[in-house]
Amino acid sequence: MNSIKTFLAFSALIVAATVYAIAPAGGATRTSVVSRVWTEPQSGYGFIDAAIDGARTSIDLSMYELSDPTIERALVDEAQKGIDVRVILDAAYEGSSENATAASVLREGSVHVVWAPSSQIFHAKYLVIDNSTAYIGTGNFVPSDYSSTRDFWVTDIQPADVSAIVDTFDGDFDHGGATSHQSGGLVWSPGSTTALTDLIATARRTLLVENEEMDSAPIEDSLIAAARRGVVVDVVMTQDPDWTVALDRLAAAGVHVRLLSESQVYIHAKVICADCTTTSGTVFIGSENFSTSSLVYNRELGVITVTPAAVRAVRAAVDADYAAGTPIHSTTTTTAIAASGHGVTITSVITSIAPGSYESLSAHSAKDNDSCSLSVRLPSGYSSESRGLGHATASATGNVTWSWRIGTSTDPGTATATITCTAGTAARSFTIT
Repeated sequence: MNSIKTFLAFSALIVAATVYAIAPAGGATRTSVVSRVWTEPQSGYGFIDAAIDGARTSIDLSMYELSDPTIERALVDEAQKGIDVRVILDAAYEGSSENATAASVLREGSVHVVWAPSSQIFHAKYLVIDNSTAYIGTGNFVPSDYSSTRDFWVTDIQPADVSAIVDTFDGDFDHGGATSHQSGGLVWSPGSTTALTDLIATARRTLLVENEEMDSAPIEDSLIAAARRGVVVDVVMTQDPDWTVALDRLAAAGVHVRLLSESQVYIHAKVICADCTTTSGTVFIGSENFSTSSLVYNRELGVITVTPAAVRAVRAAVDADYAAGTPIHSTTTTTAIAASGHGVTITSVITSIAPGSYESLSAHSAKDNDSCSLSVRLPSGYSSESRGLGHATASATGNVTWSWRIGTSTDPGTATATITCTAGTAARSFTIT
């Protein structure tokens, strides 16, 4: 299902790409109004055919994977009528072979086709008609996937948003680099991590999440933080052993994870729905997978909106998928621990954990906003240097959580976690198996 799991050949330009934040510091999440929403596989892709057929002046398409003869023929027909049709096709991660037939058909039919840089995955899926309507989606144009894959599409007709998308397309079409143009709730990669973690941070009651991949520490940390503050977090994915460690970590922290089998609808959608009800909420719909490649390096596009139709559509689909999924339970055990040490209480820790897994420890300080630090003595006697340990500031209610990865080469045995806060210290042993 074209899951992007690794990609190493990034150019120096892409590695140095600027990270663009969507939510202004200290302000509300920026959103856009969407005019239509389609839920796949129920809707089908006839709306794309109709949109292309209805073009009057121009068509711009950026697509990760194109192998739909109907859409290809429609693009050719419009080009031969004199419509300015431009297409960007992904060339990286086997894209040059996957899209070779489409590129040939389109070029022979007078469509202006360019290959995206081979050093950067172009995973975005969007279509702009007559510089006035932008179709933004999560699905590729692959007919064999249409009937079995969960995806979403929306239209954005706000002039500023459409102009920003076209300006970005122009630069990409001319191989102008990784620059993206911001407007409203548009979420571009490279650099979409902040927008998505900020959205997750806004949730106060519920979070609904679907994604094809789970391989981003910032996203995982944000979901865990939401669960820790009392948000009901529901995650739905298709079963894949590549994400077992990450999903186990989420489940251990209180995130509700359910998985669908390959015989059920395939979760290809990339959506986040914060505090969604039948009448309100904030939803992200886009091409971004939860991976470092997708969020930090790829060309991706999504949109954040509070439009009720989009919120209702995503909520209904994710709720249905969640109900059909099988719950997973952490293979480790989180154990409540009594108060231990002069104003500091360790409230939970995974007491038995395998190398390569993520450990999580929570504590409560008698002092609000306390300054705390966590160190871990490994079975070897050495201090762990894992990212995630060290200083952390407790919340206004005195709660603090650390999450870190147990190194794959860590010796088995008993490790000791020691918390030092202004209010006091506490220690707890756990077993590395």
